[in-house]
Amino acid sequence: MSGRAIPGMLTAVLILAGANGVSAGRQESPQPVGFLAAKGDVWIDKQAALPATALFAGDVITTGKGAVAVMNLPSATAVTLAENGEVALSRIAGSAVVDLKKGTLAVRSQGRQPTRINVLGSSVIVQAEGSFPAICKIAYVGRAAGVFAERGRVEIRGKGMPIILAPGKSARVEAGRPQAAGQLAGKVSNAIPEETVQHPGQTSELPLKLSDSVNWEDVVRTLRTGRVRIALLDGSFLNVGARSVMKIIKHDAQSQQTEVELQLGRLRGQVVKITRPGGGFQVRTQTAVIGVVGTVFVIEAFRDLTRVFCLDGFVTVQNIDPAIVGQVTLGTGQATSVPRGAPPTGAARASAARMQRSVSQTSAGEPAPPQVPGAPAGQAAGAGAQTATNAVTVTEGVVSAALSGGAAATVAEAADFSGQAGAALGQAAAINESAGAAAAGAAEAATDVNAGIQTVIQELSPTGPGCGCLP
Repeated sequence: MSGRAIPGMLTAVLILAGANGVSAGRQESPQPVGFLAAKGDVWIDKQAALPATALFAGDVITTGKGAVAVMNLPSATAVTLAENGEVALSRIAGSAVVDLKKGTLAVRSQGRQPTRINVLGSSVIVQAEGSFPAICKIAYVGRAAGVFAERGRVEIRGKGMPIILAPGKSARVEAGRPQAAGQLAGKVSNAIPEETVQHPGQTSELPLKLSDSVNWEDVVRTLRTGRVRIALLDGSFLNVGARSVMKIIKHDAQSQQTEVELQLGRLRGQVVKITRPGGGFQVRTQTAVIGVVGTVFVIEAFRDLTRVFCLDGFVTVQNIDPAIVGQVTLGTGQATSVPRGAPPTGAARASAARMQRSVSQTSAGEPAPPQVPGAPAGQAAGAGAQTATNAVTVTEGVVSAALSGGAAATVAEAADFSGQAGAALGQAAAINESAGAAAAGAAEAATDVNAGIQTVIQELSPTGPGCGCLP
């Protein structure tokens, strides 16, 4: 630790000047990559950190219980490491890079150069937009990490295509793969063959049958007259109509964040009410973005046109191109169309017969399809669909098995997903334990330290009153 402490501006300038000056026959001294401010037990390379300590490439910073470390890096960047955390510093192309080994940190970047945080083989790039700083939190617990974007540009680069997180959005990183492809999203509760699924990294499609799992990044395709109903972990349902292609980008039941891509065809959703802050359920087509908060809806997606019907609740609809201004909110019984390159048409009342047809076209044999507004009471919305051998229905988040056919095998299949009646979320956590427990812990850890991180950012950031660091 000798030579690390920086008692004042003059000393810092002398150190930097000394590092830059190289006399004949003498090796150049290492340049610091930043400076540290600490509260509580903070160590650098297993030695207690001194006030206003210089940081160098290769340093490992560790925080104890109740401690906080703030690393002030070039380009007006402050990286705040919460308690029981560990990071390692490196330098790439002259810029400081932070490797998160464990724990939770927050990044506040307001300079021109982006800040890079490595975690689990992926890189999180945080960059300010104009004069507005970028703020991002990353929590790494066990085998997975959660990335939470608050403002500015946040991009995750790992295996596959880069992912850009909008403010207020989050992503899961597992072994270098953003969005945790392979994490369980739900199970097939009803099916009318033929339907297939293609898992990430595989070149062939596999048959998809009753009680099969559907994971994040899976592509579900229905052929000919095939239809499928998927029970998601949060109690929501997705019905995929015939000759359709759908992809579940993300479904985080704990944070209530779901992203679905309907590439082609028809999709009916029954979404449980979104109650968690930052939660959302979004469907993207080739021309539109549809947002719901606890709704029954039908989407018909084509290459150059999307139709949206709201059967219950409210739906927001806009063009997928952010440059095209205009958003429509649909109420119960209303519909809109979104052509390519144009804003959605105004909300208009849809006929009961038209909505009834849309519901029937997405029925996979469930015993109680939603009632179409304006349709005669008792009319079966799914008339003509084949009878399912097994169905799982959700009412206000409570799972109950609805069996027909009486086969013992179907009882086992229903129990495999639903477990005890009324324990939907508990069963989901049990099913998801092996693949997603770490991410849930990461999200919880980030939530727990959120207030503390924000306080430390204000107190110890380069512009805060408690920094005690060089400007």
